[in-house]
Amino acid sequence: MTLKLTDHAPQIWGENLPFWFVVLARLASLFLMITGLLYWVGLIGAFGVSSLEANDWRIAAMHVLLACSFLIASVGVWQLTFWGVVMWGLSAIAQTTAIIWFEDFVFQPAAVSFLHLLALVALAVSCGVIYMKARRHQAE
Repeated sequence: MTLKLTDHAPQIWGENLPFWFVVLARLASLFLMITGLLYWVGLIGAFGVSSLEANDWRIAAMHVLLACSFLIASVGVWQLTFWGVVMWGLSAIAQTTAIIWFEDFVFQPAAVSFLHLLALVALAVSCGVIYMKARRHQAE
């Protein structure tokens, strides 16, 4: 079975998005931006010891990766693009992997991973609701 792109796609995803979805995506984007900026604050050592002075170079490398990827994901989610959500998912997976591998990687690791999972599920459910409403509207 092949995927056929039709003219209906712009009607589902484009200027017809509900206001509540745009607000939800923008709040998620702000959350991602704050997360990325907090990683940068840790890297430059604004509040004391820099993350680059960690005993393990892999921890410092993960902090650099996450500092960049969360900010990139923030821009993509703010623009309501699919690549932004993909970057968010990859960043959340990378952060959860780092939390599992390294103890004391972040403060409250279970809460951080749970918040990412909860937000991604909320975004997926919201996209599903929008898609189902658009399909129902097209069927009429």
